[in-house]
Amino acid sequence: MSPPTIITLESPLVASPNQAMKVIQVSRKKLYELINAGELESYTEGTARRITVKSIANYVDRRLAREAERRGRAA
Repeated sequence: MSPPTIITLESPLVASPNQAMKVIQVSRKKLYELINAGELESYTEGTARRITVKSIANYVDRRLAREAERRGRAA
């Protein structure tokens, strides 16, 4: 059994597509490619798309690890 997740209300759990695009500095097209490829987790709330902040952080961590591997370094 995994430990309980602690949620703090000071930091958001989700981001809008525009916020996510700014954070990872990609185009709208690239953002939706990442969502469709399963690289970013998202859901719709009514008509609004929301991307989890956790998946954005995980995506950046994976990219950094791949880059470190490509350069022959441990992440």
